[in-house]
Amino acid sequence: MIKKRKLGFCALIFILSFLNAQSQTLRIMSYNIHHGADKNEKNTLDEMGHFIRQQRPDIVGLQEVDSVCTRSGKVDQMKRLAEITGMHYAFVRHFAYQGGAYGVGILSKYPIKNVEPKILKLLKKGPNGESVSMLFAVIQIKKKDILFATAHFSAFDKATRASQVNETLHYLSENNLPVIFTGDLNATPDTEEIQLLQQHLQTTDTAGVHTFPDDVPVKKIDYILVSPGILKRVKKVSAPLVHYSDHLPFCAQIILK
Repeated sequence: MIKKRKLGFCALIFILSFLNAQSQTLRIMSYNIHHGADKNEKNTLDEMGHFIRQQRPDIVGLQEVDSVCTRSGKVDQMKRLAEITGMHYAFVRHFAYQGGAYGVGILSKYPIKNVEPKILKLLKKGPNGESVSMLFAVIQIKKKDILFATAHFSAFDKATRASQVNETLHYLSENNLPVIFTGDLNATPDTEEIQLLQQHLQTTDTAGVHTFPDDVPVKKIDYILVSPGILKRVKKVSAPLVHYSDHLPFCAQIILK
């Protein structure tokens, strides 16, 4: 009887181990880095890099990234963050700025493939043009590909944000890969534009963890969303109280099916 029980227990452990092996646990972060400066414009890029490394994320979507701009000391910020964290990186620009470029980026523990900018229109032309960019990249995780995207929606115009949601959903519909979408979307979960987005993508944060401003966060505008049907469960979400940017980083530890 004892031997049979031991065999049954071993079989159970084997089955649970097999099931866990079929799932994929990922640590995802979305972080608006405010061109590598805190709210007082003190350069904090290296501190951000060391913080990200300490958190051990698998993939990070970053917004408000400078590339060799005068205001941030002509530093290639994505390259510097990659040096500190030891991660792969990618960058696409919104527009030329101060001798360099301003845009969005990705850090990834896994190889990044097929990096592509996608255009998001501005219905009200800004001082730097008529559009900004999303960053789309295929990331290979243990021989399986996912589509990872990050975006920074308009801060000033609700109509533009609604348009950008529709453009985002159109771009995402053009692929057949599982999607992880991150970004500073500049809208709270109760707005029409976020509710529309969440009809097509599943949130990792049903509680609405506040991410802005960093000193006394009063609203959620930073998100991690995934394709419906690929999320097994969310283990943990958080917005660590670090003050390297004017936003808090938003982190989610998720298990994919």
